[in-house]
Amino acid sequence: MKKGYRRFGVVWITVFFLICISGCGQKTAAAGNPGNGAGMDSGAASAGESAAGDDRMGGSDGTSAGPDGMGGGDGISAGPDGMGSGDGTSAEDDSDGLKPGQAPVDTEGLSGDARTERFEILDVDDKSMLVCGAGDNDMSGLFRVGHGPVLENADGKPARISELKSGMIVELSWEGYVLESYPGQFGYQKLRITEDMGSRELEFYKQLIKNLAEVDPGLNDGITQSYFDLTMVGSLSDAEKEGLAYMGGTSFGAWGELATEKDLVESGALDPQKGLEHGILVTIEETSNSGSQLTCSARKYRSGTGAYYFSDVTATYKDGAWTYKIGAEMIS
Repeated sequence: MKKGYRRFGVVWITVFFLICISGCGQKTAAAGNPGNGAGMDSGAASAGESAAGDDRMGGSDGTSAGPDGMGGGDGISAGPDGMGSGDGTSAEDDSDGLKPGQAPVDTEGLSGDARTERFEILDVDDKSMLVCGAGDNDMSGLFRVGHGPVLENADGKPARISELKSGMIVELSWEGYVLESYPGQFGYQKLRITEDMGSRELEFYKQLIKNLAEVDPGLNDGITQSYFDLTMVGSLSDAEKEGLAYMGGTSFGAWGELATEKDLVESGALDPQKGLEHGILVTIEETSNSGSQLTCSARKYRSGTGAYYFSDVTATYKDGAWTYKIGAEMIS
């Protein structure tokens, strides 16, 4: 009997010894990497007390992440299916910190296919301006551009819309999208005035066309189209001529575009015998230009018996403005 008790006692001692060994082993393994703990199907790395729940991963320094998300260090958090980056930001934040329609001063922050191009101002008011491409700008045609929040002069200092003048070359930065109309339309986010200028003769010809439209107004009655032959105006670029024709149409209260008499005959708009039924043709011929003084002639034509002429026009540029005299006026 005593022998049986001794055997039974040996068994219990053995079991107790194995339990002690197992417990010490677990404590030793836990002590090897203090502060670490992982839930089921999860991983956590810590410099102290980081933890991660099911199906997510936490980063160091107290980082946590939402479901199916990943967090980075330094107190970063990420929303569902998102990734956060450092310095207390979250994936749901707007990276530029901008509200819709608000433009950054730094054009590197523009979204989409942002671009910066040079344009010449042809006409400007408080709401928008008419421009054409300038320099290396390969954007052909005219554009109606809405004013934006940031304007700078050539020195990088703030500028006002009232400082914008016809003939200025400006750099426009915008999202890159242009409404497919004529003229094309977009709104700039940043404008920088350069020290370059377009052809100053443009302002003179704008005045001359307006004057021509005002004389003998009966010739303008019933027109829906105004055409401008500017092939003999050597002081203007092709883009400036297109802009002048468009603006000239406004003076006549009708659509304005470039065309020659030959173009109109070939298209059927002008009958050599009857003239233009619903249009008028303005032709300007520049005969000389020294830079500060030019001479030209101009006429508006409706038919062989309906035309008005400005002959021997002399224009002088002085103190930033044009004045001109008309040598003779004729009507047919």
